[in-house]
Amino acid sequence: MKELSSYERNVVRRASMGDMLVRTAARNPDKKVFSFRDAQFTYRQFNEAVNRCAGSLAKLGVKKGDRAAILSHNCHQFVIYWWALLKLGAIVTPLNFMLKPEEIEFIINHSEPVVFFVEDSLVENVVPVQNKLSGVKYFGFINLSESGGMPEGWMDFDELYKESLPAGEPKVEIYPEDPATLLYTSGTEANPKGVLNSHLNYYIDILSSLFDLRIREDARIITGIPLYHVAAMYLFTAIVAVGATTVMEYAPDPKEILDLTHNEKITHWVWPPALYTGLPMMPGFEEYDLSSLEQCVVFGSLAPPAVLEKWRKIVPEAGFMNYYGQTEMSPLGTSLRPEDFDRKSTSIGKAHMPLLAKVVDHNDEEVPVGQEGELVARGPAVMLGYYKDEEKTAQTFRNGWHHTGDLVRMDEEGFVYFIDRIKDVIKTGGENVASQEVEAMLYNCPGVVDAAVIGMPDEYWSEIVTAVVVPAQGQELTEEGVVEFCKEKLAGYKVPKKVIILDELPRNPSGKIIKKQLRQRFASEEKSSTA
Repeated sequence: MKELSSYERNVVRRASMGDMLVRTAARNPDKKVFSFRDAQFTYRQFNEAVNRCAGSLAKLGVKKGDRAAILSHNCHQFVIYWWALLKLGAIVTPLNFMLKPEEIEFIINHSEPVVFFVEDSLVENVVPVQNKLSGVKYFGFINLSESGGMPEGWMDFDELYKESLPAGEPKVEIYPEDPATLLYTSGTEANPKGVLNSHLNYYIDILSSLFDLRIREDARIITGIPLYHVAAMYLFTAIVAVGATTVMEYAPDPKEILDLTHNEKITHWVWPPALYTGLPMMPGFEEYDLSSLEQCVVFGSLAPPAVLEKWRKIVPEAGFMNYYGQTEMSPLGTSLRPEDFDRKSTSIGKAHMPLLAKVVDHNDEEVPVGQEGELVARGPAVMLGYYKDEEKTAQTFRNGWHHTGDLVRMDEEGFVYFIDRIKDVIKTGGENVASQEVEAMLYNCPGVVDAAVIGMPDEYWSEIVTAVVVPAQGQELTEEGVVEFCKEKLAGYKVPKKVIILDELPRNPSGKIIKKQLRQRFASEEKSSTA
């Protein structure tokens, strides 16, 4: 008998993300996997497009272990590129489409991709720094809006997967611990950190999606969260693995979300609280049939109780879940199941099935039940580490646990209650104030539709509790009124000493408030006023 080749030994039993698509395409070749605008793909069509793209990228010289970047909103080209790279054993590096040229320059030069594809409307943010991106061998163009011509010397992405190209499976050895994605966090440091997640990490996500999120083959899901975000990658991977169907949005759009849910009979929503807050305010909201919704997941932070109460009446048959996760855990963490929601609605739930979690003090000793401390976790969903940063990786993984940097408490049943990011705890006059506790109270203040609480430097107090609030349409807010409301509800040291009223809060595309921007903005304004 002929001796087995290395590839044969690998492919016969491996855990590779690309193989998820191969298997589902074999089971459900003619079922629709996703649509985007006028483009629709069955599982067979998607797998063949991925293979053609992989072959084209391989001809360019893209090989296992190479990084390959993309700067784009959600589109079918994005997922074809991503899964083609997975089949080659290459590592996709998606960039936040809100980044400015200098930020793009840092990530591209840090990750050193050989190929960089850019959406047409975002080319203007790359061209100014293109000559500084010396490691990129090929620049590519994704034509989504006909908003501008392709720069000279760039290639058209659509040429990489045209139907005339061969669609055979790439023969590349891929192992569970091989890196699959390199995602850059928006952290508080001057520069973002690159998180390396493996094929095994995403494989483990499937277990959690089945056990914790209960995603089934007949699920219909909107992919609206930006695909550069690990939450969107997790959801799309789960959809492909179980054979579900998704409708892709260019970016989250409230009216489109309602239209799609009504027309496509969407079964699962996964959105940050801001969308749950804003959707009922849309014109004609009452005319939409949302009865197909079976599960509504809230991630990023807890939704205000009044908002949840409203939604429980709008879709009484749907189950609600709170979800907490991190890019470093691919993005597992904890979730609160629908059956526990009523009695534990302020909890982020229990650790996901593939994780073990506990709460520790600053010496990494486990704290008693109910006491505050840092959430730490271990399990096969935890990242490989931070790219090119062994020091930060070692610090995060110290004593054999991933340290989340989040302050929580855990009750006697194992339910976790999020208090704040440790870095967002405001230290004022010798007391610690959790910004999220004050924010939760502000959402109950008449006339407040959005709120963020930050600590601002102060010579006397060290930091002062500062509330940044947005008035509801047609409502008028005053600093004095907000402070007086808080005085009735909160201990004196938690009451905001300063209230700033804005038309809107800065958010990233996944809906999270960018507190760093608020701190920087008002710190610079304070300096200007005292100069």
